[in-house]
Amino acid sequence: MLRRDFLKWMFCSAGLITADYILRPFKSFASGNLKSDPYHILLLSDLHLPWKPNKYTTLADQQQVWESKQSMLSNINSWNDVDEAAILGDLAARYGNEDEFACVDDFLDNLRMPWYAIAGNHDYVYRDTPDAQGNLQIGTHDEKIAKLAAFNKRYHLPAMYYGRSIGKYRLLYLAPDACGDLKIELSAQQLDWLKKEISAHQHGPIIFLCHAPLMGTLQTYKKKINTPHTTAQPADKLQEILNNCPEGSLWVSGHTHTPPKNNSFADDRINRFNKNLVNIHNPAVDKKHIYTNSLYLYEHKIVVRTYDHRDNAWVKKFDRVYNN
Repeated sequence: MLRRDFLKWMFCSAGLITADYILRPFKSFASGNLKSDPYHILLLSDLHLPWKPNKYTTLADQQQVWESKQSMLSNINSWNDVDEAAILGDLAARYGNEDEFACVDDFLDNLRMPWYAIAGNHDYVYRDTPDAQGNLQIGTHDEKIAKLAAFNKRYHLPAMYYGRSIGKYRLLYLAPDACGDLKIELSAQQLDWLKKEISAHQHGPIIFLCHAPLMGTLQTYKKKINTPHTTAQPADKLQEILNNCPEGSLWVSGHTHTPPKNNSFADDRINRFNKNLVNIHNPAVDKKHIYTNSLYLYEHKIVVRTYDHRDNAWVKKFDRVYNN
């Protein structure tokens, strides 16, 4: 069965399967109450479906990564306490073209829970095909805008960026809508909206969902970390705006593919951005050994937990509690 599915995705990644936009039931983006205590939000980042072809170049590696993703999918679908999932960008493998998104659609159609997606750089920055040397080609401003619009249409998002509430918690879904030279940059209009959202919601924590982390919330364990291309931008304006966020707020991100074995993956001494805000880093799903994070929203606290999908166990040393 796995072999058959794997071959199907091999054809998909080779461009032999195409699909029109898939119509899904419209999800409610309205505010609501905590229907369960705790309210469980599963976090999935950097799916890179079906896999990153520049990273996994052999058939054996591709099959192993695909089987790991299928095992993870089976695990999370068996959990009966998940209220919803947040897909934190880089759904597409590399180019964000129609063939890759056909694979993404197939995968997401098998998620047995409501889910809400935000775009990552591989979903909108690059052109559909590589250059003559096989390198990524960065799109123009208009091409990026068009890809973001197509992403929103495909996944029935109410706007380029938007908010919704779960009880006293405000969830803000942020888009890289500046579409300039940097990979994950918020427009001036979005920054103004963000400032107003923070001002209007001081009675409970805000959960910011963005593909990239905040500057300085990881150790610089390699030269590409804590750079303008690997953090949410504009960093200086975000620093000013986020100083006003309510106590117990979280910035939830992916992009850096930081694994749990990294010392700064879950270290509040490093992950804390200011006294009221901590960055929760999420590992890539595009791995042979997959971990995922979950948020558990209680009335007066948020618990963050990490699950090891190879060993089928929660990793207790990464449990974190944020009171509010």
